[in-house]
Amino acid sequence: MNIQNAIDLRHSMRGSNVIMAYNGVVTDELMVSLADILRARILALGDDQKRARTIFSVFMEQVQNLIWHNTSGEREPGMIVISEEAGEITVICGNRVDAKKADELRKTLELIQGSDKDTLRQMYREGMSRSVENEGPGSGLGLLQIARNSTHPITFGFEEVLPDQVDYFLAARI
Repeated sequence: MNIQNAIDLRHSMRGSNVIMAYNGVVTDELMVSLADILRARILALGDDQKRARTIFSVFMEQVQNLIWHNTSGEREPGMIVISEEAGEITVICGNRVDAKKADELRKTLELIQGSDKDTLRQMYREGMSRSVENEGPGSGLGLLQIARNSTHPITFGFEEVLPDQVDYFLAARI
């Protein structure tokens, strides 16, 4: 990267009110460190403890998706961007997934995106009753929890990068 690209990147982040950004391999240790930084930043913005916990919860769910769900099961680069605008925090995470999984994921996200809070609560309860059969990552509750904690419908995007791989982005506003 040349210096002008770095300057342009900084201007872009400032213009988008980015308060925290990371791009690279995400590990459990990094997740904890970033969570501590985020908590301090959110509290410095003057948010109350309850809202800070909600933002923190969405952040943790999103970052866990980066760690557990990617193309190869290995640690791969992910992206985390957190911005603040008009009193709302937006948490955006992105990672690479298999193209075959992206189609199923898109359908799930469209269903979640189009659901109201009561429907999301019911879907979460149903997922909890089924989670006994499917332990650990992939139980499907994380996306529902993110949507339930968001103050607006989740947004998402997919970008094909290789014939069998797609970059997937998920945004939640609180």
